[in-house]
Amino acid sequence: MKFRVHHILCTSLYQGYGYSGPFCENMTKIINYLCQNPDEPLTLVTEPDAICANCPNLDPIDNGCSGDHNHVHIKDVELLNVLGLEEGAQYSYRQLLTEGIAKFTKEVFEKSCSNCAWYHQGLCNHEDFIAGAKRML
Repeated sequence: MKFRVHHILCTSLYQGYGYSGPFCENMTKIINYLCQNPDEPLTLVTEPDAICANCPNLDPIDNGCSGDHNHVHIKDVELLNVLGLEEGAQYSYRQLLTEGIAKFTKEVFEKSCSNCAWYHQGLCNHEDFIAGAKRML
């Protein structure tokens, strides 16, 4: 399964809110699967993944996010560099969460998430990411 880099943050912070009913159903299904199968290989990507499949912001023409097409891709590339991992390589969800806990500092989190609507609604913060990721391990 393809897994977008910033979804390391999103999956451990997810509270059941989303862009639409189909998006939430899909994300809940994927998170449950990842929690039940934390060691299954995931292919790390900086493009839309299985979670993005039902996102109403996905632009079917260029397979990117509508509006600012490069914003989310740039975020993924930056986080990939912070983690020191390779795009296209396979990692388990457990490995990705462990790397995220170790390397996503508060400053990295703030830089990455400060433009996100969920962050502005108070649904995400660094401390909750760390707690959520540890809980999922």
